[in-house]
This record gives sequence, C-alpha cells and structure tokens, in this order.
Amino acid sequence: MWRKLILLLIILISFQSNLLSYAETTDKKEKIAVILVPGLSMTEAHWFIHNEGTSELFEEAALGAMNVRPDGPYSYLNNMVTMGAGAKAVGVQGWNSYEATEEVKGFPASEWVHQLTGIRRTEGLLHPDFHRLNNKNELGTHRGQVGVFGDMLREEAIVRQVYGHSDTLEERIRYGSLLALDQSGTVNGDITQSVKEKSGSPNGMEMDIEFLINKLSTVGEKQKRFFVIEWGDLYRLYDQMFYMEESHFQNEQESQLKRLHSFLEQARQEVDELWVISPMMNKQAYDEKQQLAPVFYWGQQKGGYLTSNTTRQEYLLSSIDIVPTLLGSFHLPSESYSGNQVMQSSVGVMDKTPFFQTVDEIVLIYKSRASVLSIYITCLVVALIGAAIYGAFGTKKRRTWRYITRLILLSALWSPFWFLALSGTVKTLGISGFVLGLIASSLLCGYVVEKGSEKPIFWIGLFTFLLINVDIILGFTLMQRSYLGYDPIIGARYYGIGNEFAGVYIISAIMVISPLVESIPKKRLVALIVPLFTCVIVILGKNTLGTNAGATLSAGIAFAFFFYRMITKRWSWRFLLIIFALSLSALFLFLYMLQLTGEQTHIGMAFDRLLNGDIRYITDTIQRKMAMNMKIFRHSNWTQLFVTSYLLGAIILWRRRLQLEGRDKQLFLQTGVVASFALLLLNDSGVVAAATSMFCVVSAHYYWLSASKEENNFAVGKTINPSQTVED
Repeated sequence: MWRKLILLLIILISFQSNLLSYAETTDKKEKIAVILVPGLSMTEAHWFIHNEGTSELFEEAALGAMNVRPDGPYSYLNNMVTMGAGAKAVGVQGWNSYEATEEVKGFPASEWVHQLTGIRRTEGLLHPDFHRLNNKNELGTHRGQVGVFGDMLREEAIVRQVYGHSDTLEERIRYGSLLALDQSGTVNGDITQSVKEKSGSPNGMEMDIEFLINKLSTVGEKQKRFFVIEWGDLYRLYDQMFYMEESHFQNEQESQLKRLHSFLEQARQEVDELWVISPMMNKQAYDEKQQLAPVFYWGQQKGGYLTSNTTRQEYLLSSIDIVPTLLGSFHLPSESYSGNQVMQSSVGVMDKTPFFQTVDEIVLIYKSRASVLSIYITCLVVALIGAAIYGAFGTKKRRTWRYITRLILLSALWSPFWFLALSGTVKTLGISGFVLGLIASSLLCGYVVEKGSEKPIFWIGLFTFLLINVDIILGFTLMQRSYLGYDPIIGARYYGIGNEFAGVYIISAIMVISPLVESIPKKRLVALIVPLFTCVIVILGKNTLGTNAGATLSAGIAFAFFFYRMITKRWSWRFLLIIFALSLSALFLFLYMLQLTGEQTHIGMAFDRLLNGDIRYITDTIQRKMAMNMKIFRHSNWTQLFVTSYLLGAIILWRRRLQLEGRDKQLFLQTGVVASFALLLLNDSGVVAAATSMFCVVSAHYYWLSASKEENNFAVGKTINPSQTVED
C-alpha cells in the first residue's frame, strides 16, 4: 500500500514539475536591451575582438557594419533621429530629453513642456521639442516620424525604459530616448541616477554599472520590456581627448573599454537579446574615413555576422533596419517601414577576420574614391576635347596625332571594363598599383583592337556588355567594390547596377547591335535584337538583378527609338511621341511584373504605394531624385564630363561636316543621345548616368570621324540630316 502511495506521489510531483516548466516557457516574455555607445568605431571593435580579456564575449556576438547616414549632415542627433524614425530624418536645434524636475530655460521641464504644448506631464522623460521635430520631418521627402515605434510597443503593453546620457561639462546630450519614446513625446526612464560622479573620469562622470544592472534585472516580472541605455562614457572621453596627455588618453581609453566589457558581460545574463550599437563614430575615426559603425548582437545563437535585405551585402546593414528588427523580435509587423529586419548569417563562426578585411577594403576605396575619380574624369574630358580639336581642324598631314587620338579614345572606352574587372585588386595592388594597372590594361586593349580589328567599337561594347552581365548574375561581386560602383559608406545604393555602369551598359548594348544593321537582313536583325534588348531590360529591372528602374525605362525608350529609326523612312515627331508614350506604358507594366517575385526592393515598394493610392510617396521620391541631380550637378566631378560630352554631342549634331555616312553610325549616335537624355531625366543620379553614356557615344563618334579621315572616306560638308532615312 505504501509503495503505491509513494509511486503515486512521485508521479504527481513529476507531472506538476512538467506543468510548471511548460507554464514558465509559455509565460516567458522577451527582454531586449539596446546599448547605444556614441564614439564607438571599428578601431574599438577590433580591440574588443583581439584583446585577450574581452575577445571571448565579443567573438560570441554577431557583428555587422552599419551605415548611419541621416537625411541631413552627419551628426549624433541626426543619426539617432534617423534610427528612431526608421527612415532618413534630421533633428532640430535644441533637442534633448529631460526628467520632469530638471531645469530648462529657468523652469522645471514639466512646466516648460506645459508652456509649449498646453499639456502638463509630471512623470517619465519629457521632450519639449518633440512637436517641432516631427513637424520638420513631415516637411521632408522621407516623412520619417519619431514615436511611431514607441506607440506600437505601448499598444502591446511592452514596457519601455531609457537610461543614461552623454552629457559633458558644456552641454546636455540625451538622445537615447529617440529610439523608445511614443507619439506623446514621453517614455519611462531615469537619466541622472544612471550616471554617477567619479573623480578622474572624463568630464568627472561615468555610467553607474550597478544601478543599470539592477534595472535590467527584472526577475519574476512577466511583462515584455525594452531597454535603451545611452552609454556616454566613450563620448565624454573623446570630447576631452584634445586636452589630454596622449599616454593618459590611451590608458583611459583601455580602461573605459574594459568597463564597457564588464557591463556587457553582466547585461547579457539579464536579457534575452542584447544589442550594442554605435550611432556615431568618434571624430578621429570619422576623419580617417572609417564611417561604418560597428553593431554587436547577442541572441540565442552565437557568432556569425549581421546583414539585411536593405544592403544585400554580407556584414552590412543600415540604421533604418534597427526599428524593423526590434519589431520582429517582439513579433510585431514592420511592413510600414522601408528598412528590413537584420539577419544573422554564418552562425557559429567566431573568427571575425573576414569582416575586418572587408571593412578595411571598403574604407580604402572610400578614402581614395574622390581623388581617383577626379583624375579619371579630368583625363576623359581632356581626351574628348583633344579628339574634338583634331576632329574639327585636323588635316591629313597629322596622321600620327590622329592615330594617338584614336588610341586614347579606344583606351578611354575600355576603361569602364577595367574599372570593373580590376576592382578586386585594389587592396592587393594598392591605389597606385590599381591606377597603373588600369592605364596599362586600357592602353594595351586599345592598341590591340585598333590594330587587330576593323570594328574596335563593337569588340569594346561586346566585352563590356558581357562582363557587366556576368557580374550582375553572379551577385555584383565586382561592382560592389569598384570605383565606378556604389559605396556602402555613401549609402545611395547597395545592390543592383549603379548609374555609372547603367549608362555604360546601355550604350555597350547599342555598340554591339548597331554594326549589324548593314550586314544582316532586317528580319534576321529583328529576330536577333528583340531577345537581346528584352534581356537587357530584364537584367536592368528585375528585383534580383539590376534593380534600376530609371535605367530600365531609359533602355526601353532607347530601344524603341532604335526600332523606330530602323524601320520607318521618315522623321515624324508626332509618331515618335506616340511611340514613346506607348513604350513608357508598356515598360511600367513590365517593370511591375519583374517585381512580383523575389524580395521586395525600393521599386516594388513604390509600386505598392502607388497601387494603394499613396501619391505623396511617389511625389516625394520624384522630389528626392530631382534634388539629388541638382546636388550632383553643383558639387560632383561628373559635371565636368557631363557638360563636356553634351556640348560636344550638340556640336556634332549641329555641324554638318562632323556627321558621318553609314546608317549604323547614324543609328548609334541618335539612339545613344536618346538613351543619355532618358537617363538624365529618369534617374536619381541622372547626371552621372548621362555623363558616362554620352561620353561613350561622343568618343565612339570621334573615333569613327578620325578613322574615316584616315581612309579618305569623309566628305567634308556633306549633309546628314537627323531626319535622313535609314534604308535597307
């Protein structure tokens, strides 16, 4: 009998234990902490990984490099507003966070808020300029609004708490709450008590680790919690760096990093997910062009790297991805944000060496991009002007100079190919080695096609066209690290085909097709070029390939014009406008169809907004594109090439003696000009795409002009009207 009772008791205890275990699992609530560390750069991240005392903790984290560019100038405030809004945004002068009893403008913060808003608040952290902040960004083209994320958490009964600050002796700096406040402009937290006075510390203050760990330790509480801690010790250190003795600064820097490590070790035990995010790097790192901010993440899985579909590049994410990621961690929808959730890749990999090698390569290219492109663009401008002079005034006695001109033009046309092909060698060869390799390769290939082929332009176009196609299909490995590609530090584009190569790509396709006009019957030519042009449009527009809407539409317009001039016998502006209108309509439909499968991109989002009646989103996008074009035109080196190539293109079309016989060359010139104009009007960096495309058109034309003079096949003064029929 006793045995049966004991056995029954054991079964009941075991069953109760299982029920309690299940209940604990079911009731387990997420606790997520974000530690904002202004001043943290890749230099400190490297130290954490390779320092013996800190490496174990940080090797277990997933590591990423974040683009922190805001809508306005780079600053801690603008960067944080962008992160908190989940969209490009800017701050307002005087923004700060206050406890209700702190003095602002001679009044308690609660009274000052009451004077500004008519609402009296006595609890939580207050933000007197909240209405000004959102009003300012509502007038922008990104419409980023701080507080929407906080509202979503509040509606789900997720407790939001903010601690810490980056105050110095001269000013108050409390920006951490931007990541957690709601649309009433408030959030719970404690600013002053989380930082304590400490003799000898930078600005006489340091974060109170014991206080913060006590706040993170919420054992027994079942509510979901979201913590934001603004760890201001590094910011205060770098603020005082200019006045410190160098060796003391080094010692203090190491001490501060060890304190941060000690805090993170303890914090990791208290929360389910821990993020360490740098909203801005220190000035020293910024001046050294190390302008990607480190992000560490500790979750259920150890090691690996961070990435997102916003960048589609390993190790890279954007600050607009932070809010969607946090929403995903709390199992809340994030579709209303343009950013994407950050993903952890290569789980279990503790070695962070490939990450730092990639970041070093990105920084190297970014540091040298301006000087390399400035020299390159200047050389192209000089080549065009020289070719124009000899094309207009050269005589038969100057054959040597004309040969040199042709060689330079062919080499210049080869240069985009080699910019792409050699992009992976910058770190190995160095900047000087890369430039020398580019020059040597371009000159050699120019010499080979000049000597060995009757159609050098065709071969240049073919090789360039094929290389760009291969790189796009294989995942943009070369374009992502090319000087003519897109830069993740600038952050205008992270994947697809950039506008520099978009112009080259479209013109190279026309280079391949135009010589066939005279050598292939029309029906066979149509059967050949329809699949080719369709392939180009698909590659440019597909969301998993080129993802360039402006280039897709421009290519379609150019190809429609090519067909029109190849088939019709008369020039009709009315018929041409009808063709363009029909082509644009068909292209928009085709572009939409290309977005229906695969991950959503900015193009797919634009179509979704348009179909949902959000016209304002479309008009904002158009305004941003126009503003970007104006900015590039005013400040970019590409303006030199744009103005020069367009001026020479206009002269070619205006002066009869500079025009060539041969319908293939006429068709190339006219279609190239149409493509370039379309790229200018339809792209956000249209000046760049228009410059590269028109350069290719003008260079090819002046090459043919010089070659025709050499062969005595050029009739001076012969009229070739734009409306001349292109016959079979």
